[in-house]
Amino acid sequence: MNDNMQEHLVISKDWTEEETKAVCDGLIKHNRRNARPLDEQWSDTINLILKTEDDEVVGGIMCNMFMYCLYIDVLWVDEKYRGQDYGSRLIAGVEQIAKEKGCMLVETCTYSYQAPGFYVKCGYEIYGILEGFPEGIKKYQLKKVL
Repeated sequence: MNDNMQEHLVISKDWTEEETKAVCDGLIKHNRRNARPLDEQWSDTINLILKTEDDEVVGGIMCNMFMYCLYIDVLWVDEKYRGQDYGSRLIAGVEQIAKEKGCMLVETCTYSYQAPGFYVKCGYEIYGILEGFPEGIKKYQLKKVL
């Protein structure tokens, strides 16, 4: 580019799927160039579903694995099945799969009105607390070494 010419860029809130892919691909290329030896194990998805015998969905866990770390994105168990060890079994299940795939860490977040105590009971350590939400709600960042 010529020093006398400045390229004009536009910031837009409208995205297409192709543009989303271009941004993600750009970040992945950057990471692969700069994150050695983490580039041996990139991304994967690990999901488990909890269903009744009649195929009613009553819970599940959705996780993304990236660079030797499993991130628990969603964990939910229907209220009538809570306290019966299903949440712990879902976590143990994804942790085992992640470990078999080479993961060394698990990370997640939860809010004070959700389940920080549950994760601590499952062996997770709180490493950060974000305050400032309405009504005193706090966001907890948790991790576990596998």
